[in-house]
Amino acid sequence: MKKSSLKSFIIIVLSIASILFIYVATLTEIKNLNKERLNKIETLNERQNRIESKMIEIQTLTAEERIVRIAIDTLNMVRPKDNLETIKVNKDQIKQLEKIVNEKYD
Repeated sequence: MKKSSLKSFIIIVLSIASILFIYVATLTEIKNLNKERLNKIETLNERQNRIESKMIEIQTLTAEERIVRIAIDTLNMVRPKDNLETIKVNKDQIKQLEKIVNEKYD
């Protein structure tokens, strides 16, 4: 009787120990995965912030006021006071001109 109770006690202790080991290993893996997820979220936020700052930089560099100021100051250009005339051209006329130019240079 003692041998069977000792065997059952050892089996119970080993099964509890293995369950506890699996539980601890699972918790550790969950913590590691959560840390990795948070790190990836941080890097994603950093990249999104960098993209936003680059977009803002692009908008400031392509702003009309900046371009006009550079054109006036460095290139000595003058901004017209009147609106320029608008010329309307038919698409067919453009295609005919393209055809003539292509034929001439082919």
